[in-house]
Amino acid sequence: MRRVCLTLPTDRACAATLRAVAEEAAYGARAFGVEVRLLVLDSSAPATLAEHREVVASLPPVPGVVVHHLDEDEQRTFLREVVARSGAPAPDRLLGLLLPDRVSYGACTNRAFLLAEALGCASVHRRDSDSRYQYLDGEPVFPLHHELTALGLRAADVAALVSRSRLDPACADRPVALVGGSFVGEMSVDVEEIRRLDPGIYEDVVGLSIPSGYPEIWRRNLIAESFRGAGTAAYTGDRTTLMSVSPTRVDMCNIAFARAVYGRVPLPPATDTIGSDYFLIHLVQDARLPGVLHNRHIVNFHTGERRSDAGFLAYQRRFAKYLLSTPHFASMYGAMKEAGDALLDAQGHVRASVVAGFARDSTRVDRSENAERLDVLDRSYRALGGRYTAAADTLAPLREQLLDEARQDMEEFALLTDAWESLTRASRAVPPGSARTLTVAYAGGEARRGPVTMGQANMIRCMLRDEPEHINIHDVWPVPEGTRTESAIEALRALAVRHEALRTTFPHAAGNTPREQVVAAEGTFTVTVLDHEDLPDDAAGYADSLARAARAERFRLDRDFPLRVSLVARSGAPVFAAMAASHAVTDVGALAVLKDEWLGLLAGETLPPPASLTPLDLAAEEASPAGLRKSDASLRYWERIIRTGPQAVFAEPGAEGTEVRTPRLTLRSRRAARALALVAERTGGMPSTVLLTAWCALVAHRADQHACVAAVPTSNRYHPRLARSVNTLSQDALLSLDVRVPSFDALLKKAWGAALNAYRHSQFDAVALWEMIGRTTHERGSRFARDVVFNDVSTLPATVTSAPGAGSGSVEDAAVPEADAPTGPELELSWGPDQVLPTRVLTFVHASGPLLHLSTWLDPALFKRDEAEAFLTGLVRLLEAAAIDDVPLASLTEVTGVRPVERGPRWRRVDGSWTSPPLVAQALSEALEGLPVHVTADDAGVTDGSTPQDGALTAYIAAGDAPLTPAQAHTALMDALPGRPGVLAPRRYVIVHKPPAEADRTRAWLRQQILREGTGRDRDVT
Repeated sequence: MRRVCLTLPTDRACAATLRAVAEEAAYGARAFGVEVRLLVLDSSAPATLAEHREVVASLPPVPGVVVHHLDEDEQRTFLREVVARSGAPAPDRLLGLLLPDRVSYGACTNRAFLLAEALGCASVHRRDSDSRYQYLDGEPVFPLHHELTALGLRAADVAALVSRSRLDPACADRPVALVGGSFVGEMSVDVEEIRRLDPGIYEDVVGLSIPSGYPEIWRRNLIAESFRGAGTAAYTGDRTTLMSVSPTRVDMCNIAFARAVYGRVPLPPATDTIGSDYFLIHLVQDARLPGVLHNRHIVNFHTGERRSDAGFLAYQRRFAKYLLSTPHFASMYGAMKEAGDALLDAQGHVRASVVAGFARDSTRVDRSENAERLDVLDRSYRALGGRYTAAADTLAPLREQLLDEARQDMEEFALLTDAWESLTRASRAVPPGSARTLTVAYAGGEARRGPVTMGQANMIRCMLRDEPEHINIHDVWPVPEGTRTESAIEALRALAVRHEALRTTFPHAAGNTPREQVVAAEGTFTVTVLDHEDLPDDAAGYADSLARAARAERFRLDRDFPLRVSLVARSGAPVFAAMAASHAVTDVGALAVLKDEWLGLLAGETLPPPASLTPLDLAAEEASPAGLRKSDASLRYWERIIRTGPQAVFAEPGAEGTEVRTPRLTLRSRRAARALALVAERTGGMPSTVLLTAWCALVAHRADQHACVAAVPTSNRYHPRLARSVNTLSQDALLSLDVRVPSFDALLKKAWGAALNAYRHSQFDAVALWEMIGRTTHERGSRFARDVVFNDVSTLPATVTSAPGAGSGSVEDAAVPEADAPTGPELELSWGPDQVLPTRVLTFVHASGPLLHLSTWLDPALFKRDEAEAFLTGLVRLLEAAAIDDVPLASLTEVTGVRPVERGPRWRRVDGSWTSPPLVAQALSEALEGLPVHVTADDAGVTDGSTPQDGALTAYIAAGDAPLTPAQAHTALMDALPGRPGVLAPRRYVIVHKPPAEADRTRAWLRQQILREGTGRDRDVT
């Protein structure tokens, strides 16, 4: 039996629409003998969701109709497994594109496409919650009639079933890919009020949605026809046309696609916008795939929410983003129209790779065209006045963000299109209903409240700023054989009662940072049970992929339980617990404690009363005079390094951007572990310190730096009262190790003290720390990069798999505890998946014996694959050389095979940092919108004949008639520093009127009349 999917995505109350769409499903099953899967994707608030569940439960059973009503949690569970099974790169990012935390018409329809694949449907038929059906003679007029009549059939066979045909005969053998109608009633885009207020402004604003290049007469006609659908005429009888359907003649509330289309290419998943979900209609037309246009138009209406102040402003943002998408989509549509039949492969299927390429090409459109769109919109809205002025005020500070998002939306569309085939294939192996979500209630704890801890404040700041996949953590726990699902859940319930952190939320007003934590005495959490007839061969890896996917969603600090738990079961028996965890209340050490206690409970053990400090108890200690003195000392320690150390270790050609997509390189070596143990025995040093010393020596050598400055996350669990605390304790220790010593042994002696000093100063007020960093770097003219991270987690309790990212205290890589490995490779290097990271070099040490096991991510712009492998091999060689005897640091190139970077003659060491005066001049000129700039480095003293010594930079700026001040110049450059580690701000800004004829010669600039000069750090202008 043919199976089809009739879908209704909604995020608002729509009980009447639900009943009406259910009637359409019943009609389709009755009239055409098909099985209709009625798929309701519900993102509504809890009260509305409950109302919808009552409506669905009250629907009368109809033969041939199966209803699937999925809330966001159920959709998320399905998507996690699909993404995990797909094996597609960047799974965390893909999950975010499929289920974003903001409104996305494309994403909700993409979810319907994947679920339709899972349900085995041949087509998807979409309706909207803000629409209803027309009636004729008291009976509803269902578009499904024409959709089921023609969709998927050969166009030549459909010709006899329609009122007329306007299809190119060359396309007659192709199947009908689309059937659609339009709407009657209110405009699809809510701009009628603008037309009533000022028809001239209406033309200006709506005209922004028309791509440039149209003749004026066409442009005016398009403006007049835009967003009006089929007008207001009532339905009186069927009219159908076999044709190449124009996107202007149909609406997404009244559309059906064959799976040959949506199974190949998704919709753009852009958020906070409208119109992007029409993309597949354009694709079908440009690929010359047949369609049927009918006149069973749906009645459109606008909900009351859109009329509210908040709803109006939210809609204006979506409308602005829609206008900004115009040039990007115009680029794609032009390319697709030109490609024509070339969009199809030899079998007549859409070529997704071509579409993805066009999406990437569209990101290169001139940004200035969209900047002008925003200017017109701003002027128009301010001229309209009233609440449109408020809309202009809301959009103005978002200007750069909106421009960036318009381009980023197309990049993300290309990424999703690349992965789409693997996602649809995986969907067919994940039937909805194989997962169930259980709500677990707990009670028995004590209700408390108080200030957040320093560690919590630090992680909350990161969670509000960073992408969730970068800051959330995850883990996978093995379930002992014979454990019942109920027992696994009961043990989780016991942990929630036992540990205050798991009952903690952080209430705060929108836009504010939480400063208080609240511990609940009772509450609920959910556990998803994923039951399978069988599991993949790498079941642990599969569970890990589920946990990683769960990590991609933000935790809502004011309400969410801090663990997202999925029990992976085989034939009803749980095998793994896969979880993502909020870094606001847990770190890797906390997860290790929870795992240990959970396994103990499953084994029937009675846990002793908790002896470690709770988060609230720790917050009280930190607020004591002694705790405040400790934090202040940490801030002074950090400030000294940030004022004097290199602003970035890897300041060199090629180092660009704040986030880098980097592949993982893993070293597993018994040779290295033996050498490490021998060095420790020969020198009396601890193996962890020996490894840190060797790593720092090699990093500083490769970067040609006097010091290795690295973030070395520490668990802060060395005190007995914190050792088993379920809390987020880990914070960065900032290590600064001066490598200007003669030998490895001398460096090892310094490293012990430097590391100890760093760890002693790793507890601090994160807000005060970042205020200090901002103040210090502004004064110095630098940018704190945190580009090198070394995280040794080998001493933490072993976990089956660990948590990802570069965040403090997080771990990457699925690993069997190496301490238990009886054998292993002498030296093995293996490449793993890419990850987007805010670092140049990130290293995790998983085990130091009997196998040295570490994973590292080296910026591919700085380390080609062979150079990255040579770096880790060089680390092994250094350890082996140091195992025999002390190693002169001057011989590191010979010993390790790793050479220092060659920066070239235009690079200088200035104020402890490597910088390039030409790059500084370029960055400053760009920051000042193209003003001529010349930057020179003043030598501070003698050189050693090969390496320029520390000096100071001076910038000469030809400002013309612009009233530029040194402070304005400095502020502009500081705003441009992120992602430019080779740019250091000048110590002095000299502003002249015109550039000299010899603009590349400092002496020529010195002869110009000086208008103003100063450091730019204050008001010192002369």
